[in-house]
Amino acid sequence: MALWVLASLLSTPFPRLSRPHPEPLRRLGSFHSIGPYLRKRKFKFWPRATTDEAQELLKRFDREQILSSAKAEGLAKGKASNEFSANWTDNTGLWNSIERLTGEATSLVFGICAGSAEEGLEELKGLVGTLAVKRGRLHGMDTDGVPRDMREFGPVFIRYVSASGDAYLSGYDGTYRGIYFTPTLPDGEFRQYGVLPLGLWKEANRTTSSLSPLEASVRIHLDKIRKEAEALGLSLELTSAMEDGGVEIRCSGDKSTVRSLAVRRWLEANIMQVSGVQYVSVIT
Repeated sequence: MALWVLASLLSTPFPRLSRPHPEPLRRLGSFHSIGPYLRKRKFKFWPRATTDEAQELLKRFDREQILSSAKAEGLAKGKASNEFSANWTDNTGLWNSIERLTGEATSLVFGICAGSAEEGLEELKGLVGTLAVKRGRLHGMDTDGVPRDMREFGPVFIRYVSASGDAYLSGYDGTYRGIYFTPTLPDGEFRQYGVLPLGLWKEANRTTSSLSPLEASVRIHLDKIRKEAEALGLSLELTSAMEDGGVEIRCSGDKSTVRSLAVRRWLEANIMQVSGVQYVSVIT
């Protein structure tokens, strides 16, 4: 089992992308048919409230976690923080915040504090796979090319760097269990959140499994075009996905933009690309 996990991590590296300038980790499509419309008008770029909300939730988690362990000393601080994480009720909100900032980030770093190599590798695979960020090499799992028995490690710390996709495993004698999340946003400011709970990436599967296949597919597609919409000052929300393949999208924002025929055609054409969609209704 250990060798299978190691092989799956090492044998399928993500291709290296050439990026002369910083840009978000998830590259989205161009504006396509609304390009001429954009050139004719000057648009107001609105503050990204959802990004601000993501940062605020992660900051609130940090503040409350620090308070929970304020009276503890030494190794007990880690145990108190772990207990706080275990009792936190909004793991879906934390995961949505990580996804949001990952989509905005030009690069990111994860620090995984785990009780064993097996647990750490599972977390690494879950984060990298679910967020669809670059996967590279795993360092520290062999001695002169000979794989090491994961049972000999004990607690581990794994540092993942999105720029290369590489991860670095080492021993860890601390008592914290969880992940440090360090996204670099376009403003270049340093941000680090954590120690966040392990296993947050499982929330993505829980959220998707409760939706119909059509609704899940449309929501994923809306996430892909959300940046383009926000650049136009638009907010998109799926309000209905019907059994006959009909989809209803609420489009809100600048009135003149929302009412533009070019924007509506762009939105309808994008949603019609989703498998199973038969028709699209846009409401404002």
